[in-house]
Order: sequence, then C-alpha cells, then structure tokens
Amino acid sequence: MKSIGISLGDDYTDISLYQEEYTYRFPTLLCREKRGIEFSIGEEAYKKNLTGGVVLVDKLLSLFKKKGSATIEGQCYEAEELLSIFLRSLLKEGEKRIAEKELPEEEGKDTLVLTLREGEPELFKRLKELLEKLFGEEYSVQCISHTEAFAHYLLRQDKTLYNRLVGMFEFSNQVLHYYEMQVSKGAKKYAISAGEAQPEAISFDIMEKPQGKRMADQILSGLSDKITRGKVYSAFFLSGKGFESTDFAPGFMKKLLKGRRVCVESFLFAIGALEYAKLLGRGEEEEYLLLCETRVAHDISVRVSQKEREFPYYLAKAGDAWLEKEEELLLLPDQQDYIDFTVQPFVGSKGRQLRMLLEGFPKREERCTKLSLKSRFVDASTILISVEDRGLGDLHPASGMVIEERISLGKE
Repeated sequence: MKSIGISLGDDYTDISLYQEEYTYRFPTLLCREKRGIEFSIGEEAYKKNLTGGVVLVDKLLSLFKKKGSATIEGQCYEAEELLSIFLRSLLKEGEKRIAEKELPEEEGKDTLVLTLREGEPELFKRLKELLEKLFGEEYSVQCISHTEAFAHYLLRQDKTLYNRLVGMFEFSNQVLHYYEMQVSKGAKKYAISAGEAQPEAISFDIMEKPQGKRMADQILSGLSDKITRGKVYSAFFLSGKGFESTDFAPGFMKKLLKGRRVCVESFLFAIGALEYAKLLGRGEEEEYLLLCETRVAHDISVRVSQKEREFPYYLAKAGDAWLEKEEELLLLPDQQDYIDFTVQPFVGSKGRQLRMLLEGFPKREERCTKLSLKSRFVDASTILISVEDRGLGDLHPASGMVIEERISLGKE
C-alpha cells in the first residue's frame, strides 16, 4: 500500500511518503529553460535561476486560485498546467529520494491526501479534480484542510498529549496561524478542531538580522499571552518552516513551556495528511468523530416511510466530509405537499424541524407524483436541497419544475 501526504502552500510544499521520516520540503516554484522544454522544481529551480538561462515561476497556488497564466518564452501556460507539472515532479522527486529506503509493506488501497490552509469549497473541488486527473489511475485522492490534518496528526500521538486543550502555532512566511483542538472525555467520542489567521505578519526576511529576531520574539510572546490567557493546555505544537529552529524566540518558548509540553514538528500538516492517507488506504475510520471546517457538525435527515415503517433517511451525518457528500432520494408523497427535515447538531443545542413547501407543483391524484430530492453542501454550514417533479409514467408526465432551498446549519 502506498500512502502519500502533501501539504501545498504558496511558498513551500511538503511531501511525506509512506512513513513519517520520509518527509521533504520543496519551494513551490518551477523553472523552464529558455531554449528548451525541460522543467525543474524547488531548490533545483532556484539554483538554475542563479546561473541564468531559465524562466522562474513561483506562487503557483495563488496563480491556480485566480485561474491565471504565465508566459515563458512566448508560450502561455495556464495555472492548472503549471501546478500539474509541479505536483507530478514533486511526486517523482519524492519517490527518487526514497528509492533506496526500506519501506513498510501493508495491504490496502494506494491513497494520496493533499492538505492546504484554506477551506474554500471551489478551490478544494478544483484541486481534487486536478489530483484525480493527474494521479487518479494510481491513487485514491482526497483534499483536507490544515485544521483537519492537525487533528489526524494529533490523534496518532500519545493520548496524554491531548487529554486537555491542545494549541498549535503555524509559522509560515508572512503569516502566523493559531489552531486548537479539544477531544471529548464523555460517552460521545469527538474531537473539535479549529484554526484562525492572526493579524500579526512576520516575514522570514526580518529574522536575518538580530534586531528582526528580537522583534519576532516579541510579537510571538505577545500573541502567546493573548491567546493562552485563562486556558489550560496539555500540550502545544509548533509547525511550519518558521519553526524549523526556535533559537530566535527564547522569550516566546519560555512562556509556552510554562506548565505544558511543547512539541516542534515543522512538517506536521504533511504528516497529518499521510496518517489520514494510511487510514483511508486501510478502509478504517478515526477513533474520534471529527468536527472542523471540512466536516459536517450536524445530522440532517428527512422523514420517510417504507413498507409502512417510518424512519429518518440521513442526507448527512456529523463527521462526514461535506465536500464529498451528495445524496439523491426518490420520493412518492402521500397526502402531503411538503417535506420535513430534521437538523440535529452533534454537540450543544436541541435539533430543529424544518418544512419545505412544494408550492407550484402540478396537482395530481395521491401517490401519482414522483419527486427527486438532491442534496449537496455549499459550505460547511449550508446544505442546498433541490426537489424536481418527475411525474409518474405516461399518464402523468414530468413537468421538470424544480424547487431549491438552502438550509443554514449554523443558525439554531
């Protein structure tokens, strides 16, 4: 079984192959020779750029987000093509580095999981489509957020590290992110994981001088005071290229180490993606149900009956990956012109009963209208319900009429 985890970022991309120790970092850029067609990526592209004779393209993820393009020696490349070249080369280079390594043998499905910070639905969808086009014949592919990758990483660690609140700082160029995770202790086994951007931006460039290092230490120390005040942590994690070394921030480290364990893992997200790839490859589920921005936090069901037995049909359950969750259900209404839904949060307040009126559909005899109910998620907190009139046989032709309604899950 092959398992691959990739953490894709604008500045650097990390790849973890088969097991944690085989994890490597590449600058997210590529170059092409001016008088040839050969591409190089990462540090090799940097080196070739210094000697001249190549055209360098960086910020590949941003270029992909805005559906941009780049022109190299008169040839226009779409962002998708450039990112495809980078990802293919990344996997090829990663495999080359472990060619002589001793790899574990395990039965299962070859799986590749890519993680990135943003949880934007359109971006995730486009990236997954790209991955399937590039690697779909060899790997089962999945996309998750950094928040979810953090959860998968943490749940593979010793349980004493997450018996209380866990915090994490990610320090990448120009941005600092804070994440936290809380694992339940009760009968319901769930893990809530969340992340947010911090307004303080710290460039790697300023840390090239002693004064800049002191400034970075002060910013991190102040942020730590603000975020951790009044909270009890079992552990803190530090991730990202900025924390490859913590020597620049003695004040910050002293504050974090006070009464808690601090673990530094620069490649945390790629390793988290790798651990999830292993889990998917073995066909297993997490021990804990995950609740984060790429997972559903509610049970959403419609009441139906079959063979005179009523039961809830679940369009989605808490913990489902909402990016993948689409359902279609054929209904035959019996003496009703509405559909009732139940939205039940997994944690917290009571559920809600919602009614969707089937106004404007053709009037027919009872049980002579077939309806197609489709559901898909717009984002983590909004599900789109679409109901189409399919008629029933030749006597009751379909009108093709469609009613759509959005259900907001966050509004209790």
